Order: sequence, then structure tokens, then C-alpha cells
Amino acid sequence: MPGTVRAVQIFMWISVVLGVILLLVGALSLLAVNALAGDPEIAQAASALPAMGVMWGLLLISAVLVVAQLVLVIRIPRRQAATRTGIIGLFAVSAVVSIVTSVLTTDYISNGISLILSALLVGLLFTDSAKRYFAA
Repeated sequence: MPGTVRAVQIFMWISVVLGVILLLVGALSLLAVNALAGDPEIAQAASALPAMGVMWGLLLISAVLVVAQLVLVIRIPRRQAATRTGIIGLFAVSAVVSIVTSVLTTDYISNGISLILSALLVGLLFTDSAKRYFAA
């Protein structure tokens, strides 16, 4: 396995682990905001967020992306071209979700980092060694 593909695989495994952790923290946070909605301070802080339905929707989309990423990272050793195409498509969708999330939540730093990493990983998949690996 070339170094570029190995780097993509390592970043994807790290991303899957962090994604699961962030999904749990995000779900617990949204549940806490719902449970404490009667508190004036919590209500004021929650007013800066989009509607709860939107936040739960973004969390659901993130969960689907984490599961898709897990499936694709497991398939990397199979060396199928469809896996490479799937990973590129996944990171393209992830970039769109990051942009939408940053607009809705004004969390520009973490979503900017996500966009940069997505672009880096897609760039690694477009190298000749990665193309040869997945073409075999």
C-alpha cells in the first residue's frame, strides 16, 4: 500500500473515532439543551443556535457520514476503484455539509479545518500512486 493511501486510511480511522465521540457529545448536548430549556440562561444561549430540528438533522447527517466513512475505510485494502470514488464522493459531501454547518452555527474554525483536511485527503487520492493502487 503506497504511503499516500496509508495516510488517507490513517486519517479516516482517526476521523471515524473522533466522529463517534463527537456524535455522542453532540447528542448529549442537544438532549441537555432540551431538558434545561426552562432555564433562562440556557434558553438565551440556545437562541443563538438554529432550530432544534435543524440541529438534530445535522447530527443525523453526520452520523450517516461517519458510518459511510467506516464502511469505506474498511474497504480500502480491497483495492477497488469504486472505493476510491466513494471516498472522494464522501469527502465532497462532507465539505458541503461543513459549509452549511458553518453558515448555520457560525463555527468557522472547526469547519474550516474539516474543509482543509477533506481537500488534503482528496488530493492524496488523486496522486498517481493512489490511482495505481485502486486500479489494481
